[in-house]
Amino acid sequence: MYDVLNSETQSMSKRIYNSGDSTAFVRVELLEIHPGDKNTSQEIPLKEVTGNVLEKNRLIVTPLRLIIPPGGFQAVRILWPGDRTTERYFRIRFIPVAPKADDDFGLDKKALEKHSQEMKAGVNILAGYGSILIVQPDKPVFNSVINADSPKVITIQNNGNTTISLNKIRECKNANTGCGPYSRRFVLPGRTYSMNKKSGYQTNFTLIEGNNQRKFSD
Repeated sequence: MYDVLNSETQSMSKRIYNSGDSTAFVRVELLEIHPGDKNTSQEIPLKEVTGNVLEKNRLIVTPLRLIIPPGGFQAVRILWPGDRTTERYFRIRFIPVAPKADDDFGLDKKALEKHSQEMKAGVNILAGYGSILIVQPDKPVFNSVINADSPKVITIQNNGNTTISLNKIRECKNANTGCGPYSRRFVLPGRTYSMNKKSGYQTNFTLIEGNNQRKFSD
């Protein structure tokens, strides 16, 4: 799952649902993704304070602890108030946990016992959920170059300063028949993505640059 804070947006809301049969207690974890070479990356937990100074360039998600009733949802607000000279990337994890005494959920002994009984009475699957957040620069530049001249490969080069998306990538024997499954790829600024051509098939995808779309077939 991917979300984008475009250049005109500073914040967004996201709903987290509980499809289980007991109250869900969810902890939010924030990591900044630092892309490396050759499709590698490093994920570093965010700091709220450096020394005694509050970090200005940090992602803010509120609340960081969620209590969601069965079949319900709770909204979180995601805010980036910091510098947007270059694009930044974050992983937001929503992790179900079992509440304990003296943790940040603030449950008393009676509430803890009630939740424990609910867990014993039902079938509970604690499944985490996560998403990638892309924070666009304040002045996004889109400059994508598609090269399909080679008989074996199609290359998409991102010469802009913000991520582009290749949506609905699919190979078909004929126009919309004999097709394989859809896939999706993101190409970061300064990166090139290559896809091999399959003999006897046509490659189709839609290039997404901000609010603009461009369909491609070869």
